[in-house]
Amino acid sequence: MQAIFENFGIYAHVPFCSKPCGYCRFYKLRPKPEDIAEYVRVCAAEAGSLAREGVPEKIDTMFWGGGTPSSLSEGEIERLAEALGRFRPSREWTVEVSPSSASRGKLETLRRIGVTRISLGVQSFDEGVLRSLGRAHTLNETLKAIDAVAEAGFENFSIDLIFGAKGQTESQWRADLRRAAECPVNHISAYCLEFESGTSCCGGITGAEEIEKRAREGDFFEIAMDELPALGFRQYEISNYAREGGECLHNLSTWHMAQWAGVGPSAASQFGGYRRRNAPNFEKWKLGIENSAPAYEDAVKLDDDEMFSSALIFGLRMNEGVDLSVLRARFPKADCGRYGESIKFLEGLGLLEALKDRLRLTRAGRLVADSVAVELL
Repeated sequence: MQAIFENFGIYAHVPFCSKPCGYCRFYKLRPKPEDIAEYVRVCAAEAGSLAREGVPEKIDTMFWGGGTPSSLSEGEIERLAEALGRFRPSREWTVEVSPSSASRGKLETLRRIGVTRISLGVQSFDEGVLRSLGRAHTLNETLKAIDAVAEAGFENFSIDLIFGAKGQTESQWRADLRRAAECPVNHISAYCLEFESGTSCCGGITGAEEIEKRAREGDFFEIAMDELPALGFRQYEISNYAREGGECLHNLSTWHMAQWAGVGPSAASQFGGYRRRNAPNFEKWKLGIENSAPAYEDAVKLDDDEMFSSALIFGLRMNEGVDLSVLRARFPKADCGRYGESIKFLEGLGLLEALKDRLRLTRAGRLVADSVAVELL
């Protein structure tokens, strides 16, 4: 069996949302009637371009994210699958779905075209929290969507939850975790709401409130780390928990610094010795593909130092951590010694632990993983 870092994936960004959420940082837009047809057409052209760049037709995983992929109609879902049809995932195909647009017909269409895994953006089972988040769906729509996913026959089924919403209590969060675990799912993602200055979720927040909010988020995070394993879901990454065999293979490949190609506006790619991102703008992306001059941003030529650094930082997000001997073998020209002092410093703080060549975050380290990453950069 090939090592997971040898996998190749496709990520397709579907940017359309009928009601964009104020807290969401991903590129999205409300589509005009003609936008979706244009999007599918350009995706087909971009897929052809990627194939000419050497992206293999036989891939391991595919992931449709957004935005809201389920905002597409059944016919549009089929046409997007045809547009990307030269790439067929052999191990996993995930599509993100919103409860407000998870019709039985769409789910049956996804199942028929070969999708193997659904990620449902529940966010909360509490109506008050949903209103605080500005979500378009109701609890009743969530419950109907969960039944529809199960009835469509998806054995790999994930629920996304969010903590940190304004006014959310610990008891509401515990109830969300327990209710999610009672659903026919084998994966739960528990994300911290990231407040952005000026958004509807955090307007007017002060420095003192920020400190208090961060402390509360840590409490919520620890609740998830305690509750979900007790309910049968093992934490395998900072925000992700799974029953045995339920881990998201596409994301695991990403954290192991495998190769992937992005399709659609704002989608990132990492293959052929380069990392890059499509412009997060529908018109720029479309015109770039049509004129054979793709609009890329953040393009980086990858060498062993860059890849070692990325594999270390993203690898530490996983509970198993990283095997430094494997990273040294993968990236032999990297200057591994430059991390020694930072690693010792973080060990001294009780944030990292090392067992021979295995390096991983402690529980305390997982609470401040972003700060650990900054120290290692």
